[in-house]
Amino acid sequence: MKVNVEELSQVQRRITVELPAKEVDKTLNKVYNKLKNSVKIKGFRPGKVPRPIMERYYGDQAASEASQELLGGSYAEALKESGLEPVAQPDFDFDPPKAGEDFVYKLTFDVPPEFELAKEDYQGFALKEPKLEATDEEVAQRLDQLAERQAVLVPVEQERPAAIGDVVVVDYEAFDGEEPLEGGKAENVEVDLGGGKSQQEIELALVKAKVGDTPEATVHFEDDHPNKSMAGKDIRFAMSVKGLKSKVKPEMDDDFARSLGGEFETLDALKERIRADLEKMYQDQRDQELRRQILDQVRELGEFELPNSLVEGELEEMVKDFMQRLTQSGMDPKAAGLDPMKLADDFRPEAEKKVRAGIVLGKITELEDVQVSDEDIDAEFAKMSERTGQPAKALRDIYNKNNAMPSLTAHILEEKTLQAIKAGATITQVDPAELVDKKESEENEDQG
Repeated sequence: MKVNVEELSQVQRRITVELPAKEVDKTLNKVYNKLKNSVKIKGFRPGKVPRPIMERYYGDQAASEASQELLGGSYAEALKESGLEPVAQPDFDFDPPKAGEDFVYKLTFDVPPEFELAKEDYQGFALKEPKLEATDEEVAQRLDQLAERQAVLVPVEQERPAAIGDVVVVDYEAFDGEEPLEGGKAENVEVDLGGGKSQQEIELALVKAKVGDTPEATVHFEDDHPNKSMAGKDIRFAMSVKGLKSKVKPEMDDDFARSLGGEFETLDALKERIRADLEKMYQDQRDQELRRQILDQVRELGEFELPNSLVEGELEEMVKDFMQRLTQSGMDPKAAGLDPMKLADDFRPEAEKKVRAGIVLGKITELEDVQVSDEDIDAEFAKMSERTGQPAKALRDIYNKNNAMPSLTAHILEEKTLQAIKAGATITQVDPAELVDKKESEENEDQG
């Protein structure tokens, strides 16, 4: 076997592999010997079909099987001899093997970029952590939200105008100009003023309205609105106020805490859980912000050409994930006219950032000698179990069944590498608004 390596770019290689005719003939003979015992050709007994006849009828099939066997038997050895490691599946180029001739095929693939990186390059990053703490006011707001869900609607007996927090009962009809919209009529609709579930124009029109009033509101619907009869139009809603209800919230006491399911015996226990949940949420936000800053600084450490196969792979995943999220939200991407190719162009800068950061992180993983242990994997499944409510063993079985363990291991490896970088960083707590302003400024610069 002869192996020749060509350098097409900093990150792309082409290997030409040449297998001798003797090996080609041996493989073709093996394929035809296997075929002759199974093929049926009129006028010949099984196993007695002459080779020339078999070549006439089954030549393409035999050549295909022989090429796969020749490739499979030499591909790994050729890569080992070249000393190269593809970052993605190579592209194969070859003509079908022919008896008495050498078999030549070419592999074109991307390889990891080579660049210099020292520990001092990433140790001592300056990071800013948002100062986020659960306050008594926030706990009280969460309690109020819980009470809002438990509120009972009570008809308002006295005559008074509707106010924010009330629920107004209306009949309405929608008009496009002076023409009633088909299906645009409804009765006894409850509009929660300030609840944000109805169009703002409708809520504002009903504030201060009394039973018997007939307010109107005009609402503009965007071009992409799912109801085509409303899309891109100003729709007038003629309403008739039929009733007014007020919300009566439960008393904030131990009985209220117990009414939420029996998990809490006292109001103080409920407050403690709310505070703990807020602290966990804020810790996640702090971690995500530090992660973002680390990745921003990490990708600046490597000046190298990006392997196109990795960028394309990342783009494919980003587009796929975006489409799935749209579908889960109830939107049909095709009906919305979304073009995957256009989305890929839009996502490309972000995909390139992710790939660059991932390559540098891989280098840091090597320098820090980060490893994933069985204990790390157990801990990850334990966290997933706590988050999803599913047994850790069941989650592990799902990952094994779907061959997803390598991706999980890669995720843990990346997180441990980020923690190693964070451990050597200088972290300063700042006002969250400062980070929001900085992030918006960077995004505007990228778009500009």
